[in-house]
Amino acid sequence: MAASGTLHEQRRLGVLDGLRGLAVLQVLWYHMWEISWLTPPPALAFLPATGFFGVTLFFFLSGFVISYPFVGARAAGAEQPGWRDFAYRRFVKIVPSYILSIAVAYAIGYAQKQPNAATVPDIVTHLLFVHTWFPQRYGTINGVLWTLAVEVEFYCIFPIIWWCFARRPWLTAGTMIVVACLWRSAFAGCCYTTIFAQYEENLPGYLDIFAFGMLGAYVFVTQKERLSAPSIKRLAPLVAAAGFALLWLLLANCFAYRFYDQWSAVWQIDRRPLLGVAFFLMAMGSLLSPPRWQVLLDNPPLRYLAAISYNLYLYHQMAARELFWHHIPAFRGDPHYDHQWQIRYSEIAVAVSIAIATAVTYAVERPLLRVRTRRRAGVRAAT
Repeated sequence: MAASGTLHEQRRLGVLDGLRGLAVLQVLWYHMWEISWLTPPPALAFLPATGFFGVTLFFFLSGFVISYPFVGARAAGAEQPGWRDFAYRRFVKIVPSYILSIAVAYAIGYAQKQPNAATVPDIVTHLLFVHTWFPQRYGTINGVLWTLAVEVEFYCIFPIIWWCFARRPWLTAGTMIVVACLWRSAFAGCCYTTIFAQYEENLPGYLDIFAFGMLGAYVFVTQKERLSAPSIKRLAPLVAAAGFALLWLLLANCFAYRFYDQWSAVWQIDRRPLLGVAFFLMAMGSLLSPPRWQVLLDNPPLRYLAAISYNLYLYHQMAARELFWHHIPAFRGDPHYDHQWQIRYSEIAVAVSIAIATAVTYAVERPLLRVRTRRRAGVRAAT
């Protein structure tokens, strides 16, 4: 359900699929808007302009999803998922599609066009998932790949974080939030005109968002009986609605800073935890709500977008920019002031991106994920 893959064999949490679908739509809208300049009415102009916050929601969902089976096993007194299986599933989910997207970027000449492109350093740092720590490599090959470095680095340190979280969940989460805030503040103070915008986007700067996701899984599992009371279920949609309302206000507030230098990074220095609070309320309220609320998120279109979301994220910007560079649909001069072209371009770019993501998901990603499942099923049958 997140880039981390499925929830092992736990019960599927459909509303998280829906949130992931919304997150990838937000990022998709943001990059299409950057290229087409197709902007909604003024009252809604902040939505595409702040679409990059869809990535922050991805990180929250990853924190929730990878913690969920571990929290569930501990609460039930059962054996926790094995670290070998944990590493294998994340490798199979992330790496093959990631490498394929890099190969495609070079094959079509997309990577070579990126600013500061240098083939060997770019490939080496990206394959090691450390490219975000080198400002010259940060946006090379394919600009969206920076998030995979953050994700994979979090997976690498998750066993240590889980060891602490399993013993002191609130203290561990609180420490992660403090570390993230101090990281962003420190780089704003020392390196505002140089590397602040890049380094505040590295893993330490997002530990608070992962922490809120982990807390979501912890509260949902350990307080399930108390939170299942009829009175709570009646209030849960209001909690979810409050989360969505808070997110709406935060995005609008961030957009108000757009005329400041490095506006989005500056806004997040001390406000990123508020995004974590909004996501927590959205997720917990929706998970505990009656079915008539859950269907707003747990529905076929959003589940489908969630299923292809990883590859849609990897390829959408590449596909959209290639269409523009090849004048598809056709244009002369500057097309950004041709409203009909903006609409037609956006329709084609979204359709092509979804088609590519669907093909890669079901021809590459899903078959690889099923290999381990079939092998484990064979072992059980033999046993």
